[in-house]
Amino acid sequence: MNAVLRDADVTRLAGMTDYVLNRMNPAANPLTEKGREYQGDSFMELLREIVQSRAGKTALSLSKLELIRLAYQSTSDFPNLLANVANKRLRQAYEESRPTYKTWARRGANAPDFKEINVVQMSSMPDLLRTNEHGEFKYSKLTDGKEVYSLLTFGRILPFTRQAMINDDLRGFDRVISGFARSAARLENRTVYSELTANAALSDGVALFHASHGNLTTGPGTAISVESLGVGRALMRLQIGLQNEELNLSPRFLIVPSAQEQKAYQFTSAQYVPAQAADINEFRAGGRASLEPIVEALLDANSTTAWYLAADSSQIDTVEYCYLQGEEGIQSEQRFGFEIDGVEIKARLDFAAKAIDFRGLYRNDGA
Repeated sequence: MNAVLRDADVTRLAGMTDYVLNRMNPAANPLTEKGREYQGDSFMELLREIVQSRAGKTALSLSKLELIRLAYQSTSDFPNLLANVANKRLRQAYEESRPTYKTWARRGANAPDFKEINVVQMSSMPDLLRTNEHGEFKYSKLTDGKEVYSLLTFGRILPFTRQAMINDDLRGFDRVISGFARSAARLENRTVYSELTANAALSDGVALFHASHGNLTTGPGTAISVESLGVGRALMRLQIGLQNEELNLSPRFLIVPSAQEQKAYQFTSAQYVPAQAADINEFRAGGRASLEPIVEALLDANSTTAWYLAADSSQIDTVEYCYLQGEEGIQSEQRFGFEIDGVEIKARLDFAAKAIDFRGLYRNDGA
């Protein structure tokens, strides 16, 4: 009998969750067969059914506020319903945001805790040496460097007030949840791009972009063109590893502020048709040195002319980001409010980013 009741509770909770999600965002959450059972019900009617299934006829005479409080305190169904809805909608809105940094930055391993994360830069394998007449092999060693960073925690509390519940304002609840999800995605984006714009010193004591690193065009900047892109590519090609080994890197991404969007697409477009052979642009889509444009409006606040090249993170480390283990992306918890009449939903994000190696990055101040 207990197993039957538990199955009924699980089925009811799943159907209510599907129905509420459908009302909040029908396009992303088509109404399921289980959810259709509650079609047309208000949020308060769902609560009354939850309490009714536990408390019997006593639920019929409860005021709306008493119903909310009893639903939260006397059964786990209501907290579970809110938790399911909040978590699923947060994740949906978070995934829909797709910040641009995820296209080019490297996701590192999740951090097990908040201690410092040590990222070791390993050199390439040393060159093979010719053996002498006795066939003697010489030992070799790897050279490494190290960058250090650590996770930070960010968060806010989202209210789902008594008024919103009584007014059946699920769309308003959706705007709050999805708004905070997008806020988390924007925070991640700012954190990663600040590694480019802050140009802080790496573990060698030199700024990320610096003439001595060979990844910054000296003198006045130059506008995006076939020639200036070629200069950046040549500098990246000439980068050497920790043991002076040739890396032969090539840029994969052209990262620009929105003010440079038109030029970025112009010089990476597959529609580019040269008038003569000398004008062939190999940086176009389909070219032998094709670049993928990344347009990020965050960069405009730092410079409307500066542009960047980045190698593929599978070739070499550039900027790395990570989450806390088991807490990837935005997370949420909820409780019945004390300072507000309603439910408080806490959104939390554990995230960090760090520039790991200068060799796969290039900056031009533009013009």
